[in-house]
Amino acid sequence: LNYGRYIVTNRGMHAMYEKYRTASFGRCPNVFCQGQPVLPVGLSDLPRNYTVNVFCPRCHGLFFPKSTRQANIDGAYFGTTFPHLCLMAHPEIVPVKPSQQYIPRIYGFKIHQSSLYYRNREEENQRKMEGGSTASRQVTRKKRSTRGK
Repeated sequence: LNYGRYIVTNRGMHAMYEKYRTASFGRCPNVFCQGQPVLPVGLSDLPRNYTVNVFCPRCHGLFFPKSTRQANIDGAYFGTTFPHLCLMAHPEIVPVKPSQQYIPRIYGFKIHQSSLYYRNREEENQRKMEGGSTASRQVTRKKRSTRGK
């Protein structure tokens, strides 16, 4: 884990900045990010828990690296801190959010917000915000059952 300590030093941060500029870690697969270079990130600071992922500073998405060589690296080598610290240390590389957003359509018509397609996603996001407790799920189920009456 010495590498994780090295990359957060000034010297290591500069070396990683150069790799970011040359897109050594790959590019974001999101279409609206237009090939934004990504930064490596670990999901845990503990070794042998997760492999490395890549973080897109434009859409804030986490993705699996395309390179199989990178995909086998332990995420603890980069830690959970590196990409965010790098962006704070180099504010000039912080990109603007994508101006476009994908809108799902069926035969050219937008899917209505009250459809099951959005309701499931809405409940999932709500659970994440509330911490995912079973009590919050029961409350949302009760709300849903009282809507139809």
